[in-house]
Amino acid sequence: MSGFLNDIKKSFSNPKQELDETAKAILDIENKKRAIAQASDSEQNVIKSKISDEYRKIGETSYRLYIEDSFDVEKISGMFETVKNHYQSLDEKQAKLKEILSRYDDELKILRPVPTPAVGQEVCPSCGGIYLPGEMLFCSKCGSKLPEKRIVEPIPTDQPVCPNCNAALVPDSVFCASCGHKI
Repeated sequence: MSGFLNDIKKSFSNPKQELDETAKAILDIENKKRAIAQASDSEQNVIKSKISDEYRKIGETSYRLYIEDSFDVEKISGMFETVKNHYQSLDEKQAKLKEILSRYDDELKILRPVPTPAVGQEVCPSCGGIYLPGEMLFCSKCGSKLPEKRIVEPIPTDQPVCPNCNAALVPDSVFCASCGHKI
C-alpha cells in the first residue's frame, strides 16, 4: 500500500518539478542570450574603436599630405580598405549575433506556453501577451502599440443600425457615432 501511495505522491509532485525545470531552462537561456549580447557588444565596440582610429589616421595623413602639397588618394587608399574591412567584420558579427539570438528565441518559444486568452481578451501580435481590447493602447509586456478594435454594444432590435459597422444609431443621426459613416 505504501508503494501505491508513494507513486500517487510522485505523480502529483512531478508537474511542479517539470515547471521548476522549465523555469530554470528559460532563465538559463535568457542569461545566455544576455551574456552573448554583452560579449558581442564588447567585440563590436572594439571594432568601432578601430574604425574611429582609422578615420583619425586618414584625417591626419590627408592633412599632412595636403600641407606638404603631395596629397594623393592612392597614398591613403590602404586606410580606406582597412575601414571597409572593419565594417565588413562588424556586419558579420551583427549577423552572427542575430542568428544565435534567433536560435535561443526559437528554444524559448518551445519552452514558453502560448497563453490562451479568455473571452473578451486578445493576444499581442508582438509578444503573445494578453490584453483587453479597447482598454489598452500598448502591451504591458513588450510596449508595442496594440491594434485598435471598436467594441460594438449589442443592438436592440427596434433601433436602427449603421450599415457599415452595425452599431446602434442615435435617432435622427446623419453620421454613425461609432465609425463616422454617413447614413
